[in-house]
Amino acid sequence: MSPSSIALHESKSGTIPQQQDSYVGSMRGVFAHRKGEVLQDELAVAAFWRKLGLEVERLEEENDRQSRLPDLLLSLDGAPFAYCEVKTMQKSSVSIRILHDDGTAEERNEWTTRTVEERLASDLTTAIQQLNYGNRDRRLPNFAVLVNRDPEASPATLHALFQRPLPKSPRSLKLKREAWIVDAIQDFRRNVEFCLWMEPDVAGSLVLTAYFVRDPELIAKLRGTSQLDLDKLVSLECAA
Repeated sequence: MSPSSIALHESKSGTIPQQQDSYVGSMRGVFAHRKGEVLQDELAVAAFWRKLGLEVERLEEENDRQSRLPDLLLSLDGAPFAYCEVKTMQKSSVSIRILHDDGTAEERNEWTTRTVEERLASDLTTAIQQLNYGNRDRRLPNFAVLVNRDPEASPATLHALFQRPLPKSPRSLKLKREAWIVDAIQDFRRNVEFCLWMEPDVAGSLVLTAYFVRDPELIAKLRGTSQLDLDKLVSLECAA
């Protein structure tokens, strides 16, 4: 599938669950990775992997909000096969409380002002932080699953982020921030062998819309690969 054809797979999700907006800055002691963590999506992704012949172990406790680990450990024939991080992408909102002069209070939700590229970049950077932390020695491949519940996002958005160049002479704070994001995205490309893009269908079930592969021989080891429609494959060259 060529990059130009990726745009055919636009999101068709409708109303989406809301989550608090979150700004992910530089790496810190406890990753702000709970942005993009939705248990029901993780369970659906685990079921998807099982259909491909993999055993799935959850690495985080359900209520553990401080774990740095990726979500899942995938095994094949009883042996560890890959780490997997699942991110749910949503257009987030911020709850605002306004106190009026007469003493009455008004509460409302306002959509984030961040662009869809910024929102997706944030999910990519937190995903690779967790994968790098749990798989420091790179003894296993890294898998990532992006569950799209953002009506503005598409695989074309992801492909464009993968191709984004570093800004020239990043001297301003804004350009330095952009350079940091681009570097994190390229880290994702260098260190994720298999990236899946999934979306809910009209019945609410997750379906595979597109996937990005760096190591086709690795994917060939999976069973049930008939679910991986080749029309949805985008091969990516290794990042520099």
